[in-house]
Amino acid sequence: MSGVVFLSRTLSERFWEAAGRLLDDGDEILSDPQEETREDLALKVNAAKQEWLDALSYFNQAVEPELVDHAIISLEAAERKYMYWLKQMKNFQEQPE
Repeated sequence: MSGVVFLSRTLSERFWEAAGRLLDDGDEILSDPQEETREDLALKVNAAKQEWLDALSYFNQAVEPELVDHAIISLEAAERKYMYWLKQMKNFQEQPE
């Protein structure tokens, strides 16, 4: 049973490490949404989409079990980042000017 706990903790640590790398674009997530322009958000959405597509490609090519785990974590983190920026874009478009 202790092997399962160790594996889960290791997988969790790998998840947060991968998520941190994927989300580390400097301070852009912490920036004030009111200061964002439509062009800034469009660039961030496009960059996040490309990261997601790259993570999907990596997942499709992974064959080693450890790399499959990493690919899954990376793909989930990239998808969440992409969804975050899409939501920011939608909220921006819904704001009155």
